[in-house]
Amino acid sequence: MALIDKQRQLGARFFERDGFTLVRDYGDAPGEYDAFYFGAGVIDLAHFGVLRVEGRDRVDWLHKLVTANVQALKDGDGAGALLLNATGHVVADLVVLRLPDALLLYTSHRAKEKLAVSLRRAIFREQVTLTDASDTWTILSVQGELAADSLARALGASCPPHAFGVSAVKFFDSDLLIVNHLRTEHSGYDLVVEQRHLDILWEILTAQRVRPIGWDALNVARVEAGIAWYGDDFDETILAPEARLERYLAENKGCYTGQEVIARIKNRGHVNRLLVQYEMEGSVVPDRGDLVLLDDREVGWITSAVWSIANDAPRALGYLRREAAQDDARVQVARGETRVDARVSTLEHPTSNL
Repeated sequence: MALIDKQRQLGARFFERDGFTLVRDYGDAPGEYDAFYFGAGVIDLAHFGVLRVEGRDRVDWLHKLVTANVQALKDGDGAGALLLNATGHVVADLVVLRLPDALLLYTSHRAKEKLAVSLRRAIFREQVTLTDASDTWTILSVQGELAADSLARALGASCPPHAFGVSAVKFFDSDLLIVNHLRTEHSGYDLVVEQRHLDILWEILTAQRVRPIGWDALNVARVEAGIAWYGDDFDETILAPEARLERYLAENKGCYTGQEVIARIKNRGHVNRLLVQYEMEGSVVPDRGDLVLLDDREVGWITSAVWSIANDAPRALGYLRREAAQDDARVQVARGETRVDARVSTLEHPTSNL
């Protein structure tokens, strides 16, 4: 039985995103959200893709292109990374996994398509081959306070303790990769599994009371945590520091595409706008693109907005002029003719959807 049929039997309601059929919820989005706090949930990242890089020059070649220190990775290690263009804007975000015979790169479909095109253009005389392995590999994500315990019971696996650490577990006749990756403010791990084993992995996890979670609950939790998504909150129009993605810019690394711009920004000390979180007053949830005003002057805009279950109020992500981006600053969001008061939080330690 296909995974989508198993999800339908569990009461899944579906929607389309980027040409993929994804689960919006299983009929109880608040209950699914609670699993992050009190248990563990499994999320089908069907809209993610995987690229495979092979060839003797693969490590040095990728190291010169992305923001992660790929050369420093040992076999079995992973890292979050960005591919920037020459002006420091974000072409794609990705996770890099170093295997003994290849590099695996995975990210959302929106980013993967641009990533693949840009990387192929960067192959000249290097001994490198780049293939789309999305038909071979897929991603499930297990998130929540009890994620590690749940995976230990389900797979007999010890989960990697540090961010983007990787554990390989024998799963039937292939390896299953467990990647430490928080997609909410709680513990979490991505499972990189061969497509042919996806259904049985799903059955094993749900049999261990790992609750299936849909898009709506994940979206609420990540906005509450200040986690930006590629295509929703940043893209090629946004500089990496504007989106608060500094943690993916390796310190003391040599040249990579866009590095000179990033260095100038660091030396200058600021960018002109920053991704922030807005805590809205009242009950109006903003729309993407709604303008943010200060003294009737446009100073920013909304990128993502949800009804926060934790706060029982609207919560949003968006950009704000640097001079206005102060904790507890008061602004207004324009909803048509309506003005909604909001408080600013500056996201000192945000993450992304890598």
